[in-house]
Amino acid sequence: MKLGIQMYSLRDICKTDYEKALKFVSECGYEGVEFAGFFDIPAEEMKAMLDKYHLTAMGSHTPWETIEKDFDHMVAYNKTIGNTRIICPWIDLKTEADAKAIAEKFNAVSEQLKAQGMTLYYHNHSHEFEQDNGKYLMDILGENTTKDSLKFELDVYWVYRGGVNPVRYMKKYADRLDIFHIKDGDKYDGTPVGMGEVDTNGVLEFAKAHQMAWAVVEAESGITPDKQMEDVRLSADFLKDKLN
Repeated sequence: MKLGIQMYSLRDICKTDYEKALKFVSECGYEGVEFAGFFDIPAEEMKAMLDKYHLTAMGSHTPWETIEKDFDHMVAYNKTIGNTRIICPWIDLKTEADAKAIAEKFNAVSEQLKAQGMTLYYHNHSHEFEQDNGKYLMDILGENTTKDSLKFELDVYWVYRGGVNPVRYMKKYADRLDIFHIKDGDKYDGTPVGMGEVDTNGVLEFAKAHQMAWAVVEAESGITPDKQMEDVRLSADFLKDKLN
C-alpha cells in the first residue's frame, strides 16, 4: 500500500508556490498526490513537476459542478497528468431524495468517465451519516449506485465524526474501496495521524488485508503554513512503517 497526500493539507503553500509543496511532500516520503485544485497551472507544467519529484497523480478532488459543466477540459487535464481517479469531494445531502437524485447523476457520468479510462469516486464527510427513513444517507447513495458505477474514498475521520465505526464501515463497502483517507482527530478537531481517537491501527490492518492501493493523508487542522507542514510531516513519520 502506497502513501499519498491530499494537497489541501498544504493549501496555503499551494496557493503561492505549488512546486515547493510538491518538493516538501516528496521529501517527507509521500509517493503520490491527490489534488484539490490546480491553481491555474498548465497540465504539462504540473506533470513536469510531478515527474521531477517522483510523484504519482493518484487522484483529484473535483467539485461536482466541474465534473458536470467542464467535463472535456477536466478529462484532458487529468489525462495529461496521468490521473484516472475523479473524486467528488462533497454533495450537500439532507434527504433520501437528495441521495437518490445525485446517485442517478453519478451513474450517468460514471459511464462517460469509464469511456475515458477513468473512475468516479465519492468522498464523504460526516453529514452523510445523518438518517432519513431509518437509513444513513451514505447507504442510500450506495444502494442506488453499484460498485462499478461509484467507488468510495472513505474518510475514516469523518466516518468516526458521524458516529460510525470506521473499520466496520470499510468492511461493509470493501468491494468499492481501493483508496481511503487516513485521518485522525477527536470529536471536535483533526490531528496528525496517530494523535487522535480514530482506530488508525484497525483501519490500516483492514486496508492491508484487502490490498488497498493508497492510504491518503489529509491534515486539515493547521491554520498556518508551518503548522500544515508539521502535520503533514508528522503523519508521514507515523505511517511510513505501518503500510506494508
